[in-house]
Amino acid sequence: MNHLRYLMTIGTLLLGTAVAEAQPTIVGVQTSSPRVIVVTVQSGPHTGRYTNPIDTSVSAWRINDKLPSRVNLYSIPYDELPEANGQYPVTMRHRVYLAMEESLSAGQSYTIDTPFGSEELNFDPHKTICESIKVNQVGYNARSTSRYANLGVFMGDGGSLKFDALPKYSVVEEKSGRTVASGTAVYMGDDTSVGEKSVTSGEHVYRLSLNDVPDGGPYFVVMDGFGRSYPFGVGDDYSRTIAAVHTRGFYHQRCGIELSQPYTNHTRATCHNMIAHTRARWSADGFIRVPPDATMHPACGGHHDAADFDIRPFHVTIPIFMLAYFDAFPTHFVDNQYNIPESGNGIPDFLNEALWNVLGWEHLQVADADDPEYGGIMQGFETSSHPAYGIDSAARDSAKNRYGTWEVSVEVSAFACGFFAQASRLVAPYDAKRAASLMEKAKLAWAYLESHADVKQPKTRFIYAALQMYLATGEAKYHELFKASADTIVARDAGGWPEQYLAGNTTAKCDTTHFVSYLVTSRPTDETLKQSLANRILKFADTGDYMGPAPEKFPYAQGVTKFLGWGSGTATGRYANAYCFAYLLTDDPTKKQKYFNAVSQYADYALGLNPLGMSYTTGLGTVQPVSTLQLDSYFTKYGKSDSITNEHVDKPIGQVPGIVIFGPASGYSGAEYQRAITDKLYPAWDDLPGERRWGDGWSLINGNEFTVNDTMLWNTVMHGFLYDASQDKDATSFKH
Repeated sequence: MNHLRYLMTIGTLLLGTAVAEAQPTIVGVQTSSPRVIVVTVQSGPHTGRYTNPIDTSVSAWRINDKLPSRVNLYSIPYDELPEANGQYPVTMRHRVYLAMEESLSAGQSYTIDTPFGSEELNFDPHKTICESIKVNQVGYNARSTSRYANLGVFMGDGGSLKFDALPKYSVVEEKSGRTVASGTAVYMGDDTSVGEKSVTSGEHVYRLSLNDVPDGGPYFVVMDGFGRSYPFGVGDDYSRTIAAVHTRGFYHQRCGIELSQPYTNHTRATCHNMIAHTRARWSADGFIRVPPDATMHPACGGHHDAADFDIRPFHVTIPIFMLAYFDAFPTHFVDNQYNIPESGNGIPDFLNEALWNVLGWEHLQVADADDPEYGGIMQGFETSSHPAYGIDSAARDSAKNRYGTWEVSVEVSAFACGFFAQASRLVAPYDAKRAASLMEKAKLAWAYLESHADVKQPKTRFIYAALQMYLATGEAKYHELFKASADTIVARDAGGWPEQYLAGNTTAKCDTTHFVSYLVTSRPTDETLKQSLANRILKFADTGDYMGPAPEKFPYAQGVTKFLGWGSGTATGRYANAYCFAYLLTDDPTKKQKYFNAVSQYADYALGLNPLGMSYTTGLGTVQPVSTLQLDSYFTKYGKSDSITNEHVDKPIGQVPGIVIFGPASGYSGAEYQRAITDKLYPAWDDLPGERRWGDGWSLINGNEFTVNDTMLWNTVMHGFLYDASQDKDATSFKH
């Protein structure tokens, strides 16, 4: 994906030639620790050259008419309007840390005099939010036996704090005020280092066990002198919602269909239902200009890539992963689970969403028997330019741009052959006609592979295709091909880079999902190979290997031990993946619980139990991204018309839910439009710990965009594992 494309395509918007900058305003008062009050000041929107408006002189601030002992600052972009005439209007939120000589006292009022007016804090530990207490802001899984909150102070240029004594805490039921658990924090270590590859929080981290908190909620953590956390719950009522919002994120990215009531409030008109079969040469950064006389063909299915509306070859991972999880954990998914258009058709909704993606690839199969590439699969489609934030929705883009297809490829054809066969097998109990159609397409794709490639090569694409053809047909020739390649690449690790299986390394070609069906099938198997494949999965789950030890040992369960790249700190499902399948492969209850806990901890991190104290998924959590680069979200966020769908005019309802942003990243972009965000951070980007290198603003592509395959998919399947619908009597109760 060419993430520098937007600079060339964003035009002058409705904002006009200038954006008025408002006077800085106090928007909140919280605490950071027993002797530090945090005043949040909002400024902007700022355009052009930016000067931080916060005076950190001690003499400029008073608390109850006393000077603070120290003033520190942490400034973060909070929101961003669309670009106008080359300017990127960014709203800032500045956290001003006012240190005092004495600890906060419950019931005491504090008058805070600032350069921006006076503010009153009536300190009540049960009501005053302490930003240093981080929790999963939606809900913890009841089946995890390692649930916790974290306490970690970070004060911008004031650094962190380590306490002389281990703090005590309680957990309170919000409605009744009843204390349901209590304990003493455990010190997890000094996580304050800053460096080029440091993946750190900038905090001295303390862990607060929540294992004794019963099902229910909402609850909050309270600490005398500190304040309280954001609310959270425990149990299926919360896990159900988390799983549904993530999976419905894919529904909101569907291509070739309108999004409508009663399935969503984030509606839009039909998009991209006609494409030209241009078969342009594939280029990750390229465009396709469709000739005016090109024949247009019906298209439907698939999911938009990200902040644009193309279908890309990398999307083959979507049905591969979703079908693998459905194959391995079929009881976790039921019909009527997510309120999507197919709900009620007798097929579990999770499988229906996977089939929607498969449908897109069905339309991209060469169907002319006289064509030399008959049966092969085109790699997706693209148009002549990329859409623009604040101008284009999926429906508007479809009305003005013509899309053409990329060329046929062996790799995409092999993966499509595999998921056509797998989808056929899995949908057969529900819809025999669809199953037969998919199997016919799988056979055509395999015939293409046999005439255009050496299917005996040890390649992941052929592992997957041969396995699924064997499981669907029972034919020995496919079984033999699978066994040979799987033994080379997975069992003996002799495939050579990148044809390797390295759990947690998304650059390695082979993933657990490419071969796990062999471990759960009732078809005859080679027991020696089967055990070898299982052992490889278990090795990663038991040792961590490439990604390091289990998350329990880290201050925060972020999974990143080497370098924080785009989405590597938010798509935590990529580190949970091996643990999910390892759970299937042992009867040892202690190990099963260990694996389940690891997955749950990774899930907690992305939903608020992280240094920034925010959920990285739109539509979930108290604090979530507000300026995501998801183009349909502009119209629902601001209540604007895209000139086609007018239902949102003057009815803002926020961003499209279920989008998992890229989040913090170690690398710094030199692109001017991204620097509109990064250059406003204080402390400066390179002076911040890795897990804090982020600001909220859509033009920071490497922080606030996403992709359906790189971020959304991993967390969707992770929550598909964690939430077992068969164990929840209210599994079909979710409503948008």
